[in-house]
Amino acid sequence: MQRGETKSGERSRAPPRRRDAERRGKADGVLDHLGQQIVAGRFAPGQKLPTEAELGRQLGVSRPSLREGLKALAVKGLVETRTRRGTTVRVKARWNVLDTDVLRWIAAAPPDHEFLIDLLEFRTIIEPAAARLAAQRATPAQILEIERAYSSMAAALPRDVEACCRHDLAFHEGIFAAARNVLLSRFAAAIRTALLAAFRISANARESYENSMAEHWAVADAIRKRDAVEAERAMRHLLAGTARDLAPAFDEGARGRRDGPRPPPLERRRTSPTPASKT
Repeated sequence: MQRGETKSGERSRAPPRRRDAERRGKADGVLDHLGQQIVAGRFAPGQKLPTEAELGRQLGVSRPSLREGLKALAVKGLVETRTRRGTTVRVKARWNVLDTDVLRWIAAAPPDHEFLIDLLEFRTIIEPAAARLAAQRATPAQILEIERAYSSMAAALPRDVEACCRHDLAFHEGIFAAARNVLLSRFAAAIRTALLAAFRISANARESYENSMAEHWAVADAIRKRDAVEAERAMRHLLAGTARDLAPAFDEGARGRRDGPRPPPLERRRTSPTPASKT
């Protein structure tokens, strides 16, 4: 009896669970490959994807694996599949931009100015309220976590901007956690990849780290002092500074014909000394 054959002479097959796992792995590969291409703009809204036969050949996957990957793309809002009409890329407004995979693809793609502006606008609505709640509700341990994140940001600059961005993320996530609202915490977890990408872009465009650090400290200090009104005001000021930092990264036509607020023109912010002591 040859290796891989049963006693009856028939070749053995992989166990059903293993076959299912392999198919899911290939379907995930289809999802990731096509998702990245769509988000990066290689397929325009309204454009049809290649046929299933052609995609299967290109990606080296079976039709069941391909269809499973396309179905997952459709669930995330990136494509629409209709019988006899093929699979069509949907407009960005239909994408589930809070999906972790979609956010990961956006972060990996060239900067999407329109998305970054939308993210900043949304943060301007949510984060000042989160800072207010944090000033009212934070535990002593949570306040220390926020201050530790700030101190780590300061220690990383100016040599390690990437580390500063990671600590910046921890700073904002700490404020969401200190607000002690489960929906705010889930929101922060959902957008963490997009936030980190935005922090990297603004850090590279920033004129002055000193000004940004002073703005961050003003938020942390207000939370430590339990001053809810000042915490909200300081967060609004911090986000306005972020808008100015991002302004150079946006070309004039970033939003096309869309109406709504845009980042203000880049202005040189007044330099405020970073507090030397947090006591």
